[in-house]
Amino acid sequence: MQASTILTPEERLARRNLILRDAVSLLTLFLITAVIFVLTLLLFRSFTNHQQELGVRWKTRGEAALRAGQPAVAIDDLRSALAYVPSRDTEIELATALSDAGKIQEASVYFTTLWESAPGDGTINLQLARLAVQEGNEDQAVLHYQAALDGTWQGNGYDRRREVRLEMTRYLISRGEYSRARNQLLIAAGNAPDDPAVKLDIAGLLEQAHAPQDALGIYHSLVARRDPPIAALEGAGRTAFALGMYRLAADSLSHVMASAAATHFSDEKKTADRYMLDTSLHVADLDPAFDLAPRVRAERVLSIRKIARKRLSTCAASVSSAPARLAALVSQWGQVPSSLTMSQLEQQPDLEQSILQLAYNTEITTAPVCGEPTGDDALLLRIAHNPQAVEQQ
Repeated sequence: MQASTILTPEERLARRNLILRDAVSLLTLFLITAVIFVLTLLLFRSFTNHQQELGVRWKTRGEAALRAGQPAVAIDDLRSALAYVPSRDTEIELATALSDAGKIQEASVYFTTLWESAPGDGTINLQLARLAVQEGNEDQAVLHYQAALDGTWQGNGYDRRREVRLEMTRYLISRGEYSRARNQLLIAAGNAPDDPAVKLDIAGLLEQAHAPQDALGIYHSLVARRDPPIAALEGAGRTAFALGMYRLAADSLSHVMASAAATHFSDEKKTADRYMLDTSLHVADLDPAFDLAPRVRAERVLSIRKIARKRLSTCAASVSSAPARLAALVSQWGQVPSSLTMSQLEQQPDLEQSILQLAYNTEITTAPVCGEPTGDDALLLRIAHNPQAVEQQ
């Protein structure tokens, strides 16, 4: 049996020193590795932060260029931003810049790619709708506008959807799609906040969509407020005038013209408002309203009879061969007593109404034959188109 090796004190010391040196070397290597790791991490973070800063800087510049109406500049800035920090929002802004710069095909490819990954995104659908508008593709435009209305939005989606709906209605109006535009505007009106500016915008679009009655309803609701906007009063007067509601038009426009705010109107607007007001007042002076005293109403009926008969006589004499419908009117007037008094009319309301209807028919029939009338005939023609509306409030 071999005896175990016994280390001398010198050998034990040498062994201990060797282990200590190895431990120190290992620790030093570890520390060096840790330092390198920390330095690498710091450098990476510094690079990443710098990259983020550059991305934010270029993105900010691109957005500023977009707001300043410089899409060509924005394109380069936003491309640089994407090179540093890829971002879906920046891609949308770049595609928007391409669209604004007239690079429709590139913008369309960009937005289509974005849409494929997020078909329910409201912003992307809105931009695709605008591109379709520029390309003259109505079906695609309306499809994407509707998708934008139903899509998701960042921030205040309620307001954004309303803005999209109004933008779509402006497009429909430009295409002559008045019925579809009216339907969208009625939805917008039903969901609109209690904000006069928003309601005035919707009412104005309803006028453009050939829906003055709906517009008048909104103007009325604003006029009923304690301190109504001058634009609401003017809109009420304008739409009432278009609908033949001359008493309401006169009342609204008289308030407009008496307002200090009217002094800031353009000369064109002042002239238009003054014309509508004067015309409405003259129509009201001529109209045989039912709420007038019987004697006053009879007096107006006699005046209207005189105006209409003179119009028919002048018109028939100005044409070489009178149309059959003019001859029929001459025959009908021949059946009306040539001598009438106010007392007779007061006692015979049926006769009074027959004379009025004949006078209205005369003005309507002679207009296409002898041209648009002037003076009292023009006022009477306005009444003839909708006699029941004149006195409506």
